Amino acid sequence: MSLIRILPETVSNQIAAGEVVDRPASVIKELIENAIDAKAGKISVIIENAGKKLISVIDDGCGMDCDDAILCLEAHATSKIKVESDINNICTMGFRGEALPSIASISRLRLRTKQTDMIEGTEVLVHGGRFISETPIGCAPGTEIRIADLFFNIPARKKFLKSNTTEEKHIYSTFTLLALANPNITFELKIDGKVTVSSPGEKSLLSRLRLLLGKDLVHSSVSVDYEHSGVHVHGYVSKPGYVRNNRREQRIFINGRPIKTNIAFSAIRDAYNTRIMKGTYPVITLFIEINPIEVDINVHPAKHEARFKNERLISSVIYQGITNSLQLSIKPVATAVSTQKIPLNSILQGAEVSYTTAEEKTIENEPLPLINQYFSSTKNIDESVPPVLNKQQNRNNVNQPHNVLRSELDTKPNIKAELTLPGSGIIKVIGLLDDTYILATSDIGLIVIDQHAAHERILFEKLLNENSVKSHSQKLLLPITIHLTRTESNIIKKYNTIFYKLGFEIEPFGDNTVLITAIPPDFPMDNISSLISDLLDDIINSNDSKHNRVNEASIASSACRLAVKAHDSLSLSETEELLRTLSQCNLPFTCPHGRPTVINISLKELEKRFGRKL
Repeated sequence: MSLIRILPETVSNQIAAGEVVDRPASVIKELIENAIDAKAGKISVIIENAGKKLISVIDDGCGMDCDDAILCLEAHATSKIKVESDINNICTMGFRGEALPSIASISRLRLRTKQTDMIEGTEVLVHGGRFISETPIGCAPGTEIRIADLFFNIPARKKFLKSNTTEEKHIYSTFTLLALANPNITFELKIDGKVTVSSPGEKSLLSRLRLLLGKDLVHSSVSVDYEHSGVHVHGYVSKPGYVRNNRREQRIFINGRPIKTNIAFSAIRDAYNTRIMKGTYPVITLFIEINPIEVDINVHPAKHEARFKNERLISSVIYQGITNSLQLSIKPVATAVSTQKIPLNSILQGAEVSYTTAEEKTIENEPLPLINQYFSSTKNIDESVPPVLNKQQNRNNVNQPHNVLRSELDTKPNIKAELTLPGSGIIKVIGLLDDTYILATSDIGLIVIDQHAAHERILFEKLLNENSVKSHSQKLLLPITIHLTRTESNIIKKYNTIFYKLGFEIEPFGDNTVLITAIPPDFPMDNISSLISDLLDDIINSNDSKHNRVNEASIASSACRLAVKAHDSLSLSETEELLRTLSQCNLPFTCPHGRPTVINISLKELEKRFGRKL
């Protein structure tokens, strides 16, 4: 008896749906792409309950007749390719004929469509892959596809969906990608009855960038337009000072299709090279136009990836295009501008901060020689110390190695109360290693403190302390306007009290727009909108998927990005204040993420390592 059977169509469609549709955003992507292929001039997307209850995509494209309205719901039925050779020359967004039947197999689907020259349209109903009805109907030219109760017949898949906040974030990201790729089409997004995005169609990509990604990004970007050997690269890339902490805002389009490709990411990284700090990523919106024969986009079920026949050429054109634009954006600076670092003391104690203007403070332009410095554990605090690197130069010059072991930074006498740490007794700071680790001694031996992890713990407990008052704020002379997504705007409105405790003063300024009127004193003055966007993204990603909850702990953990970083030069007084405040924490020995803040190396361990004792 044969054990091999042909799967029923409903089962095979659900398997195909698992490859194409994993969340509401995937459905929206497929339906918008179909609307683009139908030559739509306007595309409207309506969602309810983060797409779990309802997804509706309406376009004014060419529409379908009655026969095609039924046939499009059959597996592998498509009008976009006809013969085998068409696969190597794909010029449309869709081509497999899998999306609609796959979506129909896991939802309650209603399709209404009408061609311009037809008197009446057609309505088709399919529930869970089962054909319900086909009837004539009066409707506007174009196509409307309504998806209700996504995954209603696959409860296991439905359980894998995240919170509404997270799903809305993915929907907005998908919608943004396709709207950026097609600035000539009018796009509208309505979430739970409220219009979130309304963008009229026009030729200018810059206008759509400004609307969808914000004015700050546009002002901090330079255009790219470069062509070589039949490959055209154009779009916008951010200046080196405007970066994110991950690659999520690097958008690459191949012939108008959003694609993730390591070839492009590597070329972008090489183009910026030493212009940005390691671990940061520029914001990229880059379009690559290439002969379809030279690229294969049929390598991923969701068409997210691509392969190129000549990867070296693609990489070279992207690299050269970005490099040329960045070089042209560099202008000689006549006078130095002070970017003073706010003292850590003000962060920990809430002291008032005074600023020095560029005219009152001169920044040395000549780099100081790199000096491998020594330290002595017997040196008194008020003794003179050897010269050290300029703080700003040490922090900004990415070409310098961070292997300097330096002693005290303050040359003025600094007599304070004794420093202690639980379990270590009285300690004395003797130096800083790599501008990352604080070295201290005590009766028990050598103590190494990670300055970033220690400051994370301090900020975390300060925010979560029920009796803590609002952190000291730094008032901004000119408020900063930040354009947010609907999800980000809701997070700020809902948890504004917690942001206030952090030191932010945020005021609503129209739909999905806020004014930042004050920031924590330890918050970098440059690139504020970018850092707040990163902070909100962390909060959204830390949601409880079942309870749709963002609590103080998640915000506090995300806010730890405000802490001083590795390779940030601290003075001796700043270092001592950091340790003094750390000693007052409830859990001083780990950061909020569980990493150790302090490592003790006992005298016995040192004696054992040096062979003094067995």
